[in-house]
Amino acid sequence: MFITALAWMLAGVVLTAAYFAITHRRRTPYLELDIDRLPPIDQGLETVSGCTGGVVLNGNRVDVFHNGSLFPAVLADIEAARHSVHLETFVWNPGRVEDQFVEALSTSATRGVDVRVLIDALGGSAASAGALEKLAGAGAQVSFYCRPRWWNLRRFNHRTHRKLLIVDGQIAYTFGHGIADEWLGDAEDEHHWRDSGVRIEGPAAFALQSVFAENWLEEAQCVPAGERCFPKIEPKGDIGVHVVSSQSGEADSAVALLYTLAIASARKEVIIQNPYFAPDEGMCELLGLMVRRGVAVHLMVPGKQTDSPFVRLASRHLYERLLEAGVRLYEFQPTLLHQKIVIVDGVWSHVGSTNLDSRSLTLNEEVGVGILDAGVASELRNAFTADLRRSVELNLQRWRKRPLLARGSSWLAYRLHDQL
Repeated sequence: MFITALAWMLAGVVLTAAYFAITHRRRTPYLELDIDRLPPIDQGLETVSGCTGGVVLNGNRVDVFHNGSLFPAVLADIEAARHSVHLETFVWNPGRVEDQFVEALSTSATRGVDVRVLIDALGGSAASAGALEKLAGAGAQVSFYCRPRWWNLRRFNHRTHRKLLIVDGQIAYTFGHGIADEWLGDAEDEHHWRDSGVRIEGPAAFALQSVFAENWLEEAQCVPAGERCFPKIEPKGDIGVHVVSSQSGEADSAVALLYTLAIASARKEVIIQNPYFAPDEGMCELLGLMVRRGVAVHLMVPGKQTDSPFVRLASRHLYERLLEAGVRLYEFQPTLLHQKIVIVDGVWSHVGSTNLDSRSLTLNEEVGVGILDAGVASELRNAFTADLRRSVELNLQRWRKRPLLARGSSWLAYRLHDQL
């Protein structure tokens, strides 16, 4: 009798933990907005950054990289590091990119550079044991974020999806890329993905270092302290940057709020490129509201080339509503479109790790940067224009003629979008 009661108690504990792991998430605050009271984003950036836990940091230089061109720049900065290299990533797979990073990081560590690598336990589960042993043998500190344990089932559903590299506390990158060969090349075929990232030199690197330190302290329980990590930073340019990050313990999603406020501030144009578009319907309402305001809204998502067909199926449930609202919707054809880009009115842009799905907005640890600079926005917009030439624009009348089975399957998939 006692053994039976104990078994039921243990089953209850496991089921309760599983319930909280699945259901506990941040709220996505699609608020009641008086959009006419919101100033244009270049005039109201302090409100946008302040409401999302950031501050506008001036004096930065920003460089944009597309596809595999990111890696030579990253590796060169790692090799030139003098004090510290901090890397945080979700995806880490065997291959050429892994070999290149392990070699560069190991070489820096043997020179006395403090190398800290934080890999998500789920996204990096395929990492080569030999590669990690080489890193550790060279003196690098390697930690996995939230390894699966029976006692942390509730926490296991929260992943770090952040992609960060900070060198000497003064140079920082954020991007959509993973440590995997899919990000090599120039998006020329289905095996080489389309992505974008930015290199930031200046005071904003300090803020991104703080984001890395947050997860490193949580997992490694070791303080990356001193001027080797947090030096005094002189201005390196004239660009204003603000950092936004979402944490698993937050009540509301800072990134979802950022997207809401930035889009609602638009007066002329909103461009969104995102690989996984399955948000709450409040985002669709907001995009439709902006069209009615006279804003040109462009949304680009992957076509058939995707690593998550189920998310694509769920997102297609929203397309008719978006098209009816006047949103121009494009599917990128050659390969997986993986960048997470928002451009508002040609003056502000956001680059980072956050997908427009429920998992990124309400569960994952995420990070991104808002950049107030017409030059950066123009460069990202030019890349979007080039991507248009390899995309298909969806037509409302043809979309309404989809077979009943296609409609039903996308409706059903979207019912599960909270777990995507």
